[in-house]
Amino acid sequence: MTTTTLDREALQAKFAEKFPEAETIGAPAEGSAPTELKGYLTVRFPDGERLLAALRWLKEDLGFAYLDMISAVDWKGPVDIDGYIRDPNPNVFLPDGATPQVQLPVANKTVAYRDAVELVYLLSHLDAKIKVCLKLDVPRDGGSAPSAIGVFKSADWQEREIFDLFGVAFLNHPNLSKILTPDFLKGHPLRKDYKHQKDRFDD
Repeated sequence: MTTTTLDREALQAKFAEKFPEAETIGAPAEGSAPTELKGYLTVRFPDGERLLAALRWLKEDLGFAYLDMISAVDWKGPVDIDGYIRDPNPNVFLPDGATPQVQLPVANKTVAYRDAVELVYLLSHLDAKIKVCLKLDVPRDGGSAPSAIGVFKSADWQEREIFDLFGVAFLNHPNLSKILTPDFLKGHPLRKDYKHQKDRFDD
């Protein structure tokens, strides 16, 4: 579809016809945590293969030629405080004994915590000036999804960032290696249960 009259309602109808197994996520109820992304049509897929098929369909058939981002959210629950550095701050410009301001995490009753990392894909149709968001839950332990590089080459570094910071593997990625943290750093720093393990820079 190349016309610039494509809107949210038309796009939602096309999704319902093409991918009836996908779940359209609505706006949050008052007092609850956000669900859809910024008012964009947001669709959750049950597995990675169907999400990959949707990415290809959106680009090749509907004209969503721009991949804004791929990101991720760890929904385990409140962050583990042990992941923070809480030693006295050695910065000479701060008052004596100053420490990082870290408050104890508290569970948010409106959030549906779950043992999953949620992958978030945002795409744009530049002519129609419309965006769509796709979501996919993968297990926190050993979670994986098909690489989107075959559809969008710009997925390369974004998938590597998610692999590095969350531990999600992207199958058939040509170079799935760390990109932001040093090779000696253990674990994945954006996971809610991350705990720093001492390395040579801690001495």
